[in-house]
Amino acid sequence: MADPSESLMSLAFFALDHATESVVASGGPLVPFAVVEAYGQRSLTRFAGDLEEGQRRARAEVRAADGVSRAAVVWDGYLTTDAGRADAVFVEASEDGDPESVVLAQRYVSSGRLAKKIEAVGNAALVKRGPPLF
Repeated sequence: MADPSESLMSLAFFALDHATESVVASGGPLVPFAVVEAYGQRSLTRFAGDLEEGQRRARAEVRAADGVSRAAVVWDGYLTTDAGRADAVFVEASEDGDPESVVLAQRYVSSGRLAKKIEAVGNAALVKRGPPLF
């Protein structure tokens, strides 16, 4: 499979950076959101409430949008690696005409006894490729 376009990766990293900054600033958890680029405009919509339901609604928002050129769905979850399970924010991003989406993750850790402090750990990683979002 071909590498994702620079435009798609730019959107994916925008969404991942926004998610990471949100978790660090608020102490988590992240409210799922969708970022849609359509007709030359970028919009971001959050889906408060149940985390799984929010992710489902974000995906439905992307599928229902008109004129989408690129889109991303972002959620909070766990990344399991050889080193074990870690908290992470995830972004799945798709571009019109691409047969696959990209899923990236950014790990984070929580520390501090009295005041919860969240810090990003390492670099973002490509986790997998999946079916397109739209």
